[in-house]
Amino acid sequence: MKLYQLVAGVCLLALASLASCGSAGSSNENCLIFGEVPSLYADYQTQCDKIKESAQKSEPDYKKTSARLEELKDEYRAQIEEAGKKLDGKPIEINPGEDFNVVTPLSFSFKEFGNSINAVFVVNGEVTAAKDVVIEVSESWLKQHNVEYLYLPLLIVGCDAQGAEVAKDRIGCFKGFTVVDNKVVLPSGTKAELQTTAYNKNKFDDYKKVASVKLALDTSKM
Repeated sequence: MKLYQLVAGVCLLALASLASCGSAGSSNENCLIFGEVPSLYADYQTQCDKIKESAQKSEPDYKKTSARLEELKDEYRAQIEEAGKKLDGKPIEINPGEDFNVVTPLSFSFKEFGNSINAVFVVNGEVTAAKDVVIEVSESWLKQHNVEYLYLPLLIVGCDAQGAEVAKDRIGCFKGFTVVDNKVVLPSGTKAELQTTAYNKNKFDDYKKVASVKLALDTSKM
């Protein structure tokens, strides 16, 4: 009887282990930005690495490896597209800020694959400057630049539970800047030109930390 119980226990343990392996990656974690896409993209990269590593350890068969990688890409493109379409019309909760008004809720709509499995999304909604946004610049910078042609990216920024920025993506830009008292100013009420954004990075570990979302003007290249 004890032997039977031992064998049964081992069998159950093996079945549990197989079930666990079989479900790995199939339960996609939802992120505040891009939904399930980051986890699927991470799974895809992991599976690609395993196939390439296996090919290096065995007799090279480039045709077989290439074919498997293509099959994997097609499989994950279908999953990522399905996950991307779940975002259509789903509002992204943006933390209120001093600089920007979200006049119409922001959302992503899946558009296409830009390259390989890089998912491209249309950004829907309306964002305006909530006040005159003042940007400090040097006198030499003003002499070298014409703000009439200045375009600054609008970023959607993901922050962790402590408020630290962990992920950011460009979703559009602002233009229409002026110069007031030797400072660059984005006039109150200026409407952002929302564009497309893409998920083309393997940074699921960052995106799953996102606990809140805000908007920011990218002045890093000024």
